[in-house]
Order: sequence, then C-alpha cells, then structure tokens
Amino acid sequence: MATEPILHENLPLLEVLDPILLDTLYADPHTEMYLLTRLSESVAVIAPDSIAKLEKILLKQGHTPKVVE
Repeated sequence: MATEPILHENLPLLEVLDPILLDTLYADPHTEMYLLTRLSESVAVIAPDSIAKLEKILLKQGHTPKVVE
C-alpha cells in the first residue's frame, strides 16, 4: 500500500557544514532533545517551539548559528 508524501510548511531545519557537528549535537544532552529527526548527514528537523532555546544553547557553546526566516 503506497502512502502519499506529506508536505510540511514552515518546518524548522538545522543545517551544518560538517556532519560531525551534527553528530556532536545529537550526542549532547543539552541539544539532542531539540533535534527531532535527521534528514541527511548535515540536516536535522528542529522542534518548532524550540528554535530560540536551541539558538541560545548553540551561542553559549561558541557556535555561530544563522537564523533564516
């Protein structure tokens, strides 16, 4: 039984240049709770209500996230 694809609008994504960084974020208990699913080696879906929280944590850890709306 084939299923129809689902289109999500306004789905927040996190994209990193180095896939190892995403591995590190999934291994970190402070950030992994905000990453819902990994779409590729360098892209993950973020919990929609957690963008600001994750951005704050990333800044505190020395990362330089760029938020695009």
